[in-house]
Amino acid sequence: MLKIKNLKASINGKEILDGINLEANAGECILVTGHNGSGKSTLLHTIMGRPDIEIDGKIEHNGVDVTDLECYERSRNGFFIAHQSPPTLDGVNTLSLFSEFAKFDAPDARKIEIIRKSKSVFKEMSLPEDWSQRDFNHGASGGERKKNELAQAMLKTPSLLLLDEPDSGLEQSSRSKVTDLIKEVCDNGGIVLLVTHDQQLQNSYLTKKIELSNGQTL
Repeated sequence: MLKIKNLKASINGKEILDGINLEANAGECILVTGHNGSGKSTLLHTIMGRPDIEIDGKIEHNGVDVTDLECYERSRNGFFIAHQSPPTLDGVNTLSLFSEFAKFDAPDARKIEIIRKSKSVFKEMSLPEDWSQRDFNHGASGGERKKNELAQAMLKTPSLLLLDEPDSGLEQSSRSKVTDLIKEVCDNGGIVLLVTHDQQLQNSYLTKKIELSNGQTL
């Protein structure tokens, strides 16, 4: 269960969220709506623990107060965020990074099995054949960056999945992977918070929605 109580968030002294309250139960997918600048992306990043966001209020996940946890600690507790604009990490090999991610979720897994699963997911997401040899997102299109991020989530199967415009830049055939991922997380008792303008995705697996306006829930 996710509980957010009177959450306020500021960046560089500018208040963006002003008293958000939200409860989500296991297996729920919640659509976060609102006009541009209403605080949708900031809400997801605040929940994930982005370090430059100053917050007040409380965030609980499965009965644990995570308000003061660092981003990496939340990740180890099952949090995962898919960004609007995934970053490039020059000098960091994609497959090596995926292997390091996997160690947190399955510390006893054999490296060869992690590599096999990673390559299988790359293929499933129709990423280029040399993807595992590339630096992380190096030379990637916007759609490929999105696919790479979805591949990370598919390997992790998070307990709290935060999706910020996950369909942006994806061709129609790949958008079904977003729906499949949402369904898998929810079927496993996880929670999904989704920001999207895609009507088909909105209607795919939603249980309820919240609307933000001027940093508050309506």
